[in-house]
Amino acid sequence: MRNIGIIGDGKTDRTIFKKIVQSILPRNENDNVNFVELNRPSLGLRNAIDKYWKDSSKQGKYYLPTEHAKELEQETTQVLIGGFKDFEAEIVGYLSNKDILILTADAEKIFKREESYFDEWGFSISKILFGASEKFYSVNIRYGYNLENLPLILSIVTFPSTEVLVAAAKNNNNAHYGKKPNQLKQELYQTDNLSTITPEQLETKALKFINSTTIKNIYGHVPEIRLFIQTLSCLSKQ
Repeated sequence: MRNIGIIGDGKTDRTIFKKIVQSILPRNENDNVNFVELNRPSLGLRNAIDKYWKDSSKQGKYYLPTEHAKELEQETTQVLIGGFKDFEAEIVGYLSNKDILILTADAEKIFKREESYFDEWGFSISKILFGASEKFYSVNIRYGYNLENLPLILSIVTFPSTEVLVAAAKNNNNAHYGKKPNQLKQELYQTDNLSTITPEQLETKALKFINSTTIKNIYGHVPEIRLFIQTLSCLSKQ
């Protein structure tokens, strides 16, 4: 049995990532996966990301060791540590290095083109979150954990929001670039208030478009998720 915990900005985001994981894993392996949607509040991380963009844009400096990058790294590390504790509490038995803890967040920043991800301002945030993952392991090793009882951390920030994944799966093109989060939500759900979306509406308007075939479309048109997909694809073959 593989446990997969998902920390996300909201219920819709967590559900979309769950469907993406299910679409990557072989059908027979999905029967042996326990998904845990973690309700840990991510407001602190959301605010930290907003502050990071504001401060880094003023200075034109995005990477560590700038102060604003350090603050985001520290906040992300704390979210991972807290999420890990919640994850442990939700399962029967113990977590292991076969398990996965996924952290997702929206950048709320627009890419006008696919190549924008590789500009310093876009590429930097994934590296900061990677640093937070390293610190997560370091902290928990000091707590007495070891290789066998710490999960794999997969962090991803989408530009501008999780809706780009659905748009890419649905349209198989770059039409989602240059659009604001609310615009994407309106196009996909006919509302920008996702708290009003029923599970049935989410299924018909989003989830049904994400499958093992359209994962290739997402991979081809959303660069920030490629390492995530590659990692899960490799794990599914083990």
